[in-house]
Amino acid sequence: MPRTTPAPSPDLDPTTVLPGQWSQRTSLKDGTATLLRQIRPEDRTQLADGFERLSPASRLQRFHGQVHELTDRQLDYLTDVDHADHEAIVAIDLDHPEQPGIGVARYVRDPFERDVAEATVVVADDHHGQGAGTLLLGALAARARAQGVVRFRSYVLRHNAPMLALFDQLGGTREPESEDAWRVELSLPSRTRDLPATPAARAFRAAARPSGPRGLRHATRRLRPAHRDGASRPEAGIQTELTPLADGIEDWLVNRDDRAIRWPADRTG
Repeated sequence: MPRTTPAPSPDLDPTTVLPGQWSQRTSLKDGTATLLRQIRPEDRTQLADGFERLSPASRLQRFHGQVHELTDRQLDYLTDVDHADHEAIVAIDLDHPEQPGIGVARYVRDPFERDVAEATVVVADDHHGQGAGTLLLGALAARARAQGVVRFRSYVLRHNAPMLALFDQLGGTREPESEDAWRVELSLPSRTRDLPATPAARAFRAAARPSGPRGLRHATRRLRPAHRDGASRPEAGIQTELTPLADGIEDWLVNRDDRAIRWPADRTG
C-alpha cells in the first residue's frame, strides 16, 4: 500500500516539534542556539531558500557538480521521507527560525546492503566552522542505528578538507573512488563511548545521545513490572531488556564530560 503523507501545513512554526518526532536542542561553537529535528514536508520552502543561498563551492561539495536549482520533484524527495530507509535531520537557528536554516544531514539506505547507508551533510556557508556538520552527523548516526544501519558510506571530494578531517576524527576509513573523490566508510558503534577520543567525536557523542534525565526516566519506566498483577517477566526477557539499558546508563554515568558540548578550539565541522 502506498505511503500517505498529510498535506503540509504552511503555518507550522519551524521550531515546533511534532508528537513522536525526534529532536534535540544544542548549540554551535559560537553559541548559536540550535534545534536538531527530523525533516518534514513543511520544510520545503526553507530547504529551497537555503539551497539558493549556498555558494557554488558548497553546491559542488554536496552534489559533486554544479546544480543551479532544485526541481519540485527533488524537493518532494528531499522533504517527504519515511524516516527509516531515508532520513534527514535539519538544524534550525532558534533565534532566527524564519531563516532557511543552518544545515541538513541525510542518509539513504543501500537497497542491497541493508545495514549500510549513504550519508551526506551540507551546512550553510554562514555557519561553516562552527561544528554544525559534526552535530548533524552525530544526530543522523543515532537515527540510523535505531533503524539497523551500522555503517555510513560517503563520497567526499578530495578538496573538501573539513569533511575529510571530520570523518578522520570519527575513525572513518577511505579509499579512492575516482580522481576527484574518496569513498569514506564510517562504522557506527552501538555504544558512542567506543568512538575515538577526539574533539569531533565528543561533539558527535553529545548529538547522538538523548538528553540525560529524560533518558534515565525512560529507563526506570522500563524496569517496572510488565503485568498488572505484578507477575515477573521471564528471566531471558528481562536480561534482553537490561543489557542495552545498562550499557546506556553506564555510558551516561561514565562519560560525564560528554553530557554537554564543550567546543574545543579545532577547525572541523
